[in-house]
Amino acid sequence: MIKELITDLSYEKISLSQALSRAKLIAYDLQNTDFKNWISKEINGYANEKDKLPVYRIIQCDLFGTIENPFIGKRQVPMDASSLNEDFELDYNIYEMKILQSVSTIEKSLTQTENEGAYGYEDFPIKTVKIFQKICNQPDLTAVRRRVQFSQLNHILNLTKHKLIDTLLDLKTAFPNLENDYINSAENNELTKTIINNHIYGANANSTIGIGDNLNQKITIVINQKTEQIFSELKELGVPKENILEIKEIINRESDKANIGKELINWIGKMSTKAVEKGIELKMPLIIEKIQELL
Repeated sequence: MIKELITDLSYEKISLSQALSRAKLIAYDLQNTDFKNWISKEINGYANEKDKLPVYRIIQCDLFGTIENPFIGKRQVPMDASSLNEDFELDYNIYEMKILQSVSTIEKSLTQTENEGAYGYEDFPIKTVKIFQKICNQPDLTAVRRRVQFSQLNHILNLTKHKLIDTLLDLKTAFPNLENDYINSAENNELTKTIINNHIYGANANSTIGIGDNLNQKITIVINQKTEQIFSELKELGVPKENILEIKEIINRESDKANIGKELINWIGKMSTKAVEKGIELKMPLIIEKIQELL
C-alpha cells in the first residue's frame, strides 16, 4: 500500500486530497495520533485559528481598500497598515493570512483559475471596515480586503505533498513490512513519532515528543541497513561491483535529495548502455526499481 501510494503521488496519478485519504489507513496502522490529526486537518480543514496550524499555511498578503465616491466612482487602492500592530498591540500580523481551508478546497480554487499570477481575496467584516474608516479618516472606504497570489496556495499544496512523500519514504525505510507485521512497541512508536515530527512540523518544533540523539541514531541505522540490503540485491541482479561503488559515492557525496536523484538518473542512463555488454539488459527494470528505493 505505502509503496503504491508513494508512486501514485510522486507521478501525479492521484490528487493530494486522494493521497491523504489513502494515507489515513497507514496512520491508523501506526496508531500515531500526530499523523492522524495532521492528515485529518489537511483533509477537513483547520476548524479555527486555535488549531495547531503548520507554519507553511501562514502566508504573506497585501492589503487593499475600496473607495466609493459619487464624484470619482469606485476604485481599489493599496493600504498601509504596518503601524497597526504597534499602535493597537494586535496579537496577529495583519499582513499574514492563515490558510485554514482543506486541501481539496485549495485544489478546487486553483482549478477555477488558469491565469498565471491570479489573485484571491479575503474581505474583512463590515465592523472591521468601520474601524479602518476611523483610523484612516476615510468615510468613503466601503471595503477592506487582503490579497494573496494563487501561486502561494499552490506552494502550500507542493509543501504538503512533499512532506507526505518524505514521511512515507522514511516510514517505508524504517518499517519495510509495515502493512503486514508492524509491531506496536514503545521503540517503534518513538521512531514513528520522530519521523513524522521531523517532516511535518520540523525538527525544532515544540512537541510532546522526545527527540534525542539515540532516536536519530536509530533512524540512521535503519536507513543504512536498508541501503546495504538494496546494494546486495543489485549485486544479485548482476550489477558489477564497481558500478555499485559509484552509487555509494553518489549517496555519500550528495546531501540534497534532488541532487542524488539527478546523479542516480545519470547512473541509470550509463548503466543502460552497458547492460547489453554485461548481459543484464532484461533485468534493467528491476535494477531501476531498486534505484528508486534509494530516493
